[in-house]
Amino acid sequence: MAENSKKNKDSKKTNTGFKIFIKSFFRTFLLLIIASAVVMVGAGLGMITAYIKAIPPNALDIITSSSNESQTTIVYDQSSNEIARLHGSENRVRVPYSKIPKNLINAFVAIEDERFWQHSGIDIKRIFGAIYKNLKSGNMSEGASTITQQLVRNKLLTFERSFKRKIQEQYLAIQLEKRWTKEQIMEEYLNTINLGSGAYGVEAAAYTYFGKDVSQLTLAECALIAGITQNPSYYNPYVFPDHAKQKQELVLKKMLELGYITEQEYLEAKNQPLVYVKKDVPSESLYKHPYFVDSVIDEAIEILSSKKRISEDEAENLVYSGGLRIYTTMDETVQSIMEDAFSDPSIMPKIRHYDASGTPQPQAAAVLIDFSTGEVKGIMGGRGNLKGVRLLNRATMSVRQPGSAIKPIADYALALENGYTAASIIDDVPFSVGGYTPRNLYKSAVVPGKRGYKGLMTLREALQWSANVPAVKVAYNLGIQNVYRNLKRFGFTTLAPQDMNSLSIAIGGFTYGVKPIELTAAFAAVANGGIYIKPYFITKIEDKNGAVLFERTPYKRKVMDDKNAYILTNILQSVVTARITVGVRFSYPVAGKTGTTDDSKDRWFVGYTPNYALGVWVGEDKPVALNYLTGTNPALKIFKGIMDRVVSKKGVSSEFPRPPGIVERYICKESGKLATDLCRKDPRGSQVIKEIFVAGTEPTEYCDRHVKLKVCAQSKALATQYCPNVIEKIFIRRDNPIWPDKSNLVVPPDDYMYQAPEKYCDIHRAPQNPQADTNLQGGLQNEASPGQGNEGNSTSGSTLNQSTGQTNESTGALQTDQTTSGEVYGQR
Repeated sequence: MAENSKKNKDSKKTNTGFKIFIKSFFRTFLLLIIASAVVMVGAGLGMITAYIKAIPPNALDIITSSSNESQTTIVYDQSSNEIARLHGSENRVRVPYSKIPKNLINAFVAIEDERFWQHSGIDIKRIFGAIYKNLKSGNMSEGASTITQQLVRNKLLTFERSFKRKIQEQYLAIQLEKRWTKEQIMEEYLNTINLGSGAYGVEAAAYTYFGKDVSQLTLAECALIAGITQNPSYYNPYVFPDHAKQKQELVLKKMLELGYITEQEYLEAKNQPLVYVKKDVPSESLYKHPYFVDSVIDEAIEILSSKKRISEDEAENLVYSGGLRIYTTMDETVQSIMEDAFSDPSIMPKIRHYDASGTPQPQAAAVLIDFSTGEVKGIMGGRGNLKGVRLLNRATMSVRQPGSAIKPIADYALALENGYTAASIIDDVPFSVGGYTPRNLYKSAVVPGKRGYKGLMTLREALQWSANVPAVKVAYNLGIQNVYRNLKRFGFTTLAPQDMNSLSIAIGGFTYGVKPIELTAAFAAVANGGIYIKPYFITKIEDKNGAVLFERTPYKRKVMDDKNAYILTNILQSVVTARITVGVRFSYPVAGKTGTTDDSKDRWFVGYTPNYALGVWVGEDKPVALNYLTGTNPALKIFKGIMDRVVSKKGVSSEFPRPPGIVERYICKESGKLATDLCRKDPRGSQVIKEIFVAGTEPTEYCDRHVKLKVCAQSKALATQYCPNVIEKIFIRRDNPIWPDKSNLVVPPDDYMYQAPEKYCDIHRAPQNPQADTNLQGGLQNEASPGQGNEGNSTSGSTLNQSTGQTNESTGALQTDQTTSGEVYGQR
């Protein structure tokens, strides 16, 4: 018992000691936590104090100085010559607080800082709300800047995202509220804020978007302008009217919630039509070459917002007021030529009307690229006003249907990369798949007044005629998903997911369309030996102290083999020289393609010389049929007007450089195989052409499409021994013969009458024993069976025209001068 009692006492001592240890441990641990917290708070306070002390002593004076002048940004051309000066004050007119409508002030408060009239510079409730939302979402997208903080940031140009900047900004906001009244802060804010399209301040915005003084703005217009603030590019009503309208309605709803407007005022403003009218505000100066400089500004904003991790409106403020030096790709000679051409009535389509904002219609856009570097040398985003700033640039912003201008890239570039050659045969005959039936634009030679089909044609001819059916067939054989991915590789950014399953993209039928600059860059990749380079305007950006903020490394990607790219260039040259869809002549090498949408709402010509690629679009801003534009494709006319002048000033190389590994063969354009004498004796004229191939892909077999047969002169069927008048004729043997009486085709292909007949004459029969007649007929069938017809496979004796690839004896359609009907045939 005594022993058990001792054990119990020892156990109690052990438990008591353990409890004491635990208490001591937790007490020590708690003290360490408290001490750490104190140290952390102290360190934090010390860091905050250090940040505040680092604020320049005159910062508040800079903010409150009404004469605060921002530093000018200078833009240079490719030769480092100054072409523009950008100031934050360039498109700004100050207005006093008393002149600013109450609705406009309330609209900004509602959407930007609803407790503006109550807080002392920072909004504690909003700060904690933003912290909660950021923790919940896992990112730092939610901000908490008050109007006062925004004013501080805009005036000091401190846009980098950092804890230090935020602390300094909040401290200065509190100090500013001690020095200025709320009305003074609001007046300065509304006179300096960036509101897009180069407008700084509400007076400039009122003129820019509604063509009126700020004091005349309606509630609906006030809400629209206030909504632009958070993202001037995204909510620009000239570029994204739907975005701007949605934001305007959000502002109006917020004003209603805060009691600034009544329900009736809300509904009336929401339903009021918004009519945008741009008028220039009296300004210090307007820069020359606005479309190029505007493109530079857009690219600089994109570069700086990404590199410095700041918002687009902060980046725009930095561009206008940061004293930057921006070096660009602009060739002022080229840019001036393009501007002159767009003002030349002999080149531009006749103005049909002016829209509500006074913009002439139809409009046009053009972009010229040095395809060897990717540098944009000149750009025109529209016709008409060249005295504004931050204009709608249709060359970089507008998305339009490309029509047949997309075929060389979408279909034939991919085809050449996947085993097709320029001589591959595609049968242009009626074709349907999955309920989709493409139609050609050119007329039938068999059924007057109907759209037709040419029949057997080479890949080269398919592009020369701008045939839709062959293009769709090629895309179908390659796989439409592969066509979609190929377009992505060529730099198109406006494709919709549903386009991946739509065969119509093979001939330019997109959900949205393409941008002119991206279509031009795709052709530039072909011209550049299959190397795609993303086009660009800026080569370098320096800050106000000369430090390099950005230096260009062009983005490059191989999209085609150089030999296939050369063959496609050669085909596109023949598109121009054949003059089937291109109704003008050039005195220098040009490869290119027209484009016209089915409804003729968009007209294109995209092409290149051995030095430059140039893409041109013509259409109305609100798409309508351009049937009133007759004669030469207006985009082609503009292309020639610009390129003739560029070649005259800058010169041009004599030919497109030919890579090694290209071979030539005389082939039959009905079979794509080596030519025979029968190919030369085709009843339509010689079908022999000289074609180029990548070495190893050239044909090695002779044409078996042409055959010589004996036919009855009366029935036109295969002759028997009973036919009194037998003639020998040369025909083509189609893999799948097409006879209108069998297939019930309304419009057969133009070449169907040249097909080898399959029936024997049933007109001339001998009155003999039926059994003997049957035996005799069987013998005749063997004797008259169509042969190969390779009567002498020598290719000598046919002189070829090097420029057209036709034999001198050819009288085929491709040698026919289509100048007068170029707008009727194949203008897709």
